[in-house]
Amino acid sequence: MLHLLNGDATAAVFPDALPGDRAVWRDILMEGPADADGDTRAAWLAPRLGVTPETYARGWHQGQATLAAAKTHDEVVLWFERDLFCTMNLWFVLARLAVARVSLVFSAVDAEHRGLGVLEAAQFPALFERRQRLSADEIADARALWRAYAAPDPTALAGSEPILPFAREAIRRHCGRFPSRANGLDEVEQATLTALARPLDFPTLFHAATTPPATSELGLGDVQFAAMLRDLAAGPAALVEIADREQPFARWRISRTTTGVDVLEGRVDRLTLGPLDGWLGGVHLRPGGRLWRWDAARQILVRN
Repeated sequence: MLHLLNGDATAAVFPDALPGDRAVWRDILMEGPADADGDTRAAWLAPRLGVTPETYARGWHQGQATLAAAKTHDEVVLWFERDLFCTMNLWFVLARLAVARVSLVFSAVDAEHRGLGVLEAAQFPALFERRQRLSADEIADARALWRAYAAPDPTALAGSEPILPFAREAIRRHCGRFPSRANGLDEVEQATLTALARPLDFPTLFHAATTPPATSELGLGDVQFAAMLRDLAAGPAALVEIADREQPFARWRISRTTTGVDVLEGRVDRLTLGPLDGWLGGVHLRPGGRLWRWDAARQILVRN
């Protein structure tokens, strides 16, 4: 048996009493070009994650080796959480696993349960006993969802009718990461600028921007949030200002600019201030490329 854990925090509290080997899945598949090779992903993600391309690529190759070796086990138990971060990783893992028996512990994340990594070791055996064996149809569903997520056109994913738990919510959260039709901000950027009615330190802003209903199920990490703030602070039409930027991001103090206020209040479209250059699954939002926006009122993606 192999336990594939969703991160190092879970590994730190995972009990030795449970039978089987264990490995940690560390990739961030909600960021960067989804279906690219490790070197391509490394070139894009390493600067945003604050690691060297070699460090990221090494971790990527280790993850692929773990999935390839999983076929030597009679059962693989996947320990993931119900947020977008873990769901994207789950779809990818299920698209790559080739084992006869795959079971899932898919923990809800809410105000009372903040994730597997904050549990006590004594709580894991009961979760293990309640693990759900995934059917062939559910695994096929995950593989189809991954293909749709990694595709250059997001409309197939947006129109999916999945059977996997949390998949509908994950698709909705992913769609909200596209620029809005109203002002060009995605939902995290919107929540961030809204929270900045006054300047805030990084930890306070991170909490404020990732707890509203639209963003609480993303599973966004602080490194990802810091990268987003750097994007908002870039260029001559910056939407935020970062004080103490030369310090580690935990020490930053962030305020919104007058341009940020204009965008937040809909007087200026963020996309008129400069071109986007980012990845959402297999969609590369870039100058000259196709651009989709999220129409929150109609709950659909539309071509710009």
